[in-house]
Amino acid sequence: MPEVNQFYVGDSFELVKTLQDNSIDLIICDGPYGVTQNKWDRVKDIQAFNYKLIQLFSRVLKPGGTLYLFGKQNCIDFIDYRKYLTLVSRIIWYQPSRLAQGRKRFTNNYDLIAHFQKGDSHTFNLDAVRVPQLVELAHRKRCENVPSVKNGKWGKTKFNGKGKNPGDVWGDIKQLTYKSKELVNREYLNTIQKPEKLIERLVLASSNEGDLVFDPFAGVGTTGLVCKKHNRNFIGFELDSKLVNVAKKRFTEKESVL
Repeated sequence: MPEVNQFYVGDSFELVKTLQDNSIDLIICDGPYGVTQNKWDRVKDIQAFNYKLIQLFSRVLKPGGTLYLFGKQNCIDFIDYRKYLTLVSRIIWYQPSRLAQGRKRFTNNYDLIAHFQKGDSHTFNLDAVRVPQLVELAHRKRCENVPSVKNGKWGKTKFNGKGKNPGDVWGDIKQLTYKSKELVNREYLNTIQKPEKLIERLVLASSNEGDLVFDPFAGVGTTGLVCKKHNRNFIGFELDSKLVNVAKKRFTEKESVL
């Protein structure tokens, strides 16, 4: 079993074999999408690629563990993942600011985050990821007094002052831009580096302090940084040694600040 809170250079398909059965609480997999010309993204069949990952991840996830798998709209189509993991939801990370340059079809303006779990019971810390209500409090309270709501099955559901469930369409977390302070290098914009707020929502929702989070495509180490900030342990694998060096540098700088 690899030492925790470390980044390792190598092929995730091989390194994942070093992880023990039922040892991981949460996996955040932001790997190839199979849609760009970047060398690391050239995947002939993204469904077959992701199917193999799901097979491997199902072994190392604890019962009740969670997998978030990033991709485009078809990243898990045509594969039968049901014998390995249960698909809880398809989260849409919506980006209306993307350039709409489609000529023959509507431009894709979102990434898909497929939310899987192993077994029935799983961690979901709603209070840690609530977002502000968009409906006026007065109107919400009027709705709660409608007889069908007041006397119905969910009549005890009331307005929560901490905010609401973020739902499965996320438009409140924006992509990084050239001006983003956390952007490590323009080379990583919108491909390798995801916003800390995005990863933070996944980590807080589906893990607890002291849990072990696995990132099989660690990139520049954002998941590791978020785990460090929120007292989670992590293991990161990355094929590109250059990116691992960047991740380690970011992690060291974060430790000095904390």
